[in-house]
Amino acid sequence: MEEIKKEIEYMLRNASPINLSQMDSVSLQNRIDRKYILHQSRLAGILEQLLDDYYVLEIDGHRVFSYSTIYFDTPDFQFFKDHHNGLTNRIKVRCRQYIETNNTFFEIKRKYQGTRTDKYRKMIDSFLLQLGEDEFGAVKARYSKHDISELKITLKNFFFRITLVNKKLTERATVDFGISFSTDTTEAKLADIAIIEVKQGKMDESSPIVQLLKKERIPAGSISKYSYGLLLTGNKVKYNAFKPLIQKVSKIQSNGIVRHTA
Repeated sequence: MEEIKKEIEYMLRNASPINLSQMDSVSLQNRIDRKYILHQSRLAGILEQLLDDYYVLEIDGHRVFSYSTIYFDTPDFQFFKDHHNGLTNRIKVRCRQYIETNNTFFEIKRKYQGTRTDKYRKMIDSFLLQLGEDEFGAVKARYSKHDISELKITLKNFFFRITLVNKKLTERATVDFGISFSTDTTEAKLADIAIIEVKQGKMDESSPIVQLLKKERIPAGSISKYSYGLLLTGNKVKYNAFKPLIQKVSKIQSNGIVRHTA
């Protein structure tokens, strides 16, 4: 992992930087997301081909950032079940710490209308061990499928992230790798897997990163770090709908790439 991280950091030295204030116009808290799964050994080569068209986020000299996340769910994993069952209006509830900047946020990520995502975000002092009245109220205001009486920490997550912004300032992409999970009793890694997420205000097929991933035969797909982490850490949850994804990830881990034919 350290070898891949160093390779990426070395290659990103040639990228044009962008800072947080310059990114304000492309926050895209309401957006369309597309995710791509690939073997993390391919990242440096993919990123190198994007340097002419994208800025890379830089803060205090860092271009690869460490993220730590805790997720909240009901005792019977209702938010996970919503995702598994293909509910078009669903949420994830989490606290996320940006380690290099020492900032922590409470976040509610809501998927609606099948394709769109919006995010509620509130800065907090540190990770919450349980939700306060304000946080719990924000969840209930955004989720009405079931009555929620209790939320608890169900998963912890760590990964490295690179953030790209296109030079038109209309699109962002995040690149996550070194992904691991833990509960109070179990630790697991999403070994050798990277996830690229392209975030756009509206669908744009002409995007350089979308075009490159298509050329590299890396198809868009669906993966949730939260849902996959619950599976990897041995939680007793239903996963039939995720079997094709599990098989795809296994092929990528084994072969470095999944080839798709028409």
